[in-house]
Amino acid sequence: MFSTSDSSYLSRNEWYITYEEIRTTFDWEIIGYSSEERPLLYKKLGNGPRSICIWAGMHGNETTGIFIVLSLIDLFQKKQIDLTGFTLHILPVVNPDAYVRYSRRNGLGIDLNRDFRAFQTIESAKLIGWIKMHEPELCFNLHDQRTIFHVEGSPAYTSLLVPSADKSRSVTPSRKATMARVSGALDTMNVDLTGVGRYTDEFYPTAIGDYLMANGYPNVLIESGVAVDDFSRLTARVFGLNVLLHTIHGTSESTSSTYDNLPLNESGMLEWVFTNVLYAHMRVDVAIKRIQYVNGHATGVLYVVDDLGDLASRPRMKEVDGTAIGLTQPLLLDKPVTGIFGEYLFEEGQLINQG
Repeated sequence: MFSTSDSSYLSRNEWYITYEEIRTTFDWEIIGYSSEERPLLYKKLGNGPRSICIWAGMHGNETTGIFIVLSLIDLFQKKQIDLTGFTLHILPVVNPDAYVRYSRRNGLGIDLNRDFRAFQTIESAKLIGWIKMHEPELCFNLHDQRTIFHVEGSPAYTSLLVPSADKSRSVTPSRKATMARVSGALDTMNVDLTGVGRYTDEFYPTAIGDYLMANGYPNVLIESGVAVDDFSRLTARVFGLNVLLHTIHGTSESTSSTYDNLPLNESGMLEWVFTNVLYAHMRVDVAIKRIQYVNGHATGVLYVVDDLGDLASRPRMKEVDGTAIGLTQPLLLDKPVTGIFGEYLFEEGQLINQG
């Protein structure tokens, strides 16, 4: 099991690094260009006959998978990963035009993960052609999930999915074998799985994982999320790297049902709740969430109003008793917070003081 001390990419507190830094970190091959002529980077690790394809950065505002990929390459080059029998084919950023904008959609406004039926974009067509060229026995599709997701009241810091191949969500032989492979991997990791969930297997015919499964390419979706007080998603980086490697080396002969027993993701998690706050002659709960942004090479965080009212039934990552707090500034949903929340001072979405 690797930990944060094994690679700088597992421990760096940044949640975003520039595309230029990614380009210059390793020697990459260029397999094509995006719609805005940014290079699509590629790296091969190992020389074995068993082919594995791994990609990240399909959505430009989902960066954890990129850190996982960079740590994988780093550890292989340090000879800390044994890939005997395997060749790993890696694309660190499938959607560089979205990545430099820190946005979900590419420069033409298309969500790549809804373009795997029409193949309208250069990037989605290139990705599918690249996968089919390498004829992988298994693929890994790395994404980030929002902080709204939880499992049994705990933040979902990672969720896994072996996608469906059809609308009926049937467990085909290929899907069953991949589930077994993931189950065996989780068992050999021997870690507490609190906070690890299973993503919905609703069939999306335009999503890459479902398209691949329907066309005979087994794949695993790793959705990296936030653990408590871990908005850089370091916990998810470490877990994602380890589950990826254990699954690669795993076997589809496992009879374990660990994957099937993972609790399903639920939505509704709040990040930060101030309870019983006096506001407009009412006592309300106020939920605040973080919005990360990139402006050129600069990164930052805005705090915005997520919800207000009676939020007692909603799970939350952090709670502050707000009985002594009285707010005079208006609170607008999804707008930057301004006000004194006890020991916390917010000005136009910036946290100025933390007590």
